[in-house]
Amino acid sequence: MIKWKLMTGLAAAMMISGIAVGENDHRESRRLMEQGEILSLQQVLDLLGREQAGRVLEVELEREHGRYIYEIELLGEDGRVLGYEIDAASGKIINRKLEE
Repeated sequence: MIKWKLMTGLAAAMMISGIAVGENDHRESRRLMEQGEILSLQQVLDLLGREQAGRVLEVELEREHGRYIYEIELLGEDGRVLGYEIDAASGKIINRKLEE
């Protein structure tokens, strides 16, 4: 399994949230976006925002079983931490759970 922390168009918001990224991770995620293999983080967060409002706490991009998955943790308006797995190519929510 390949795992990246990444920063894209939401660089400022993610830095405020304290997400650290490596230079190679950023380059690889940019390459994947430019080649059309994954949606940008902004696109995915826009889609997710239609379902759940909240503050982004953490974002990871992983390659699992031959596909890229965004793992996103949000702090909901009610104070709960919600975890989402989203297909990075389509933006479809694969899994959602309440973090403990």
